[in-house]
Amino acid sequence: MGTKHGEGTESGGREPVMVTVSLPGELSDRLKEFCREHRVPADIVVERALIEYFREGDLSH
Repeated sequence: MGTKHGEGTESGGREPVMVTVSLPGELSDRLKEFCREHRVPADIVVERALIEYFREGDLSH
């Protein structure tokens, strides 16, 4: 069943969109190490970081 514009999905969010992120080597290594230590997938770490980044309210970054 489709949703009207602005309603989002059944879970209350928007449909996921696939993106590719390029990181500098050092940052990529830090992300891999963090994920290994905390046993969490990199996509979840990046998703949550972006949510927090845009939640700050100032989108002029």
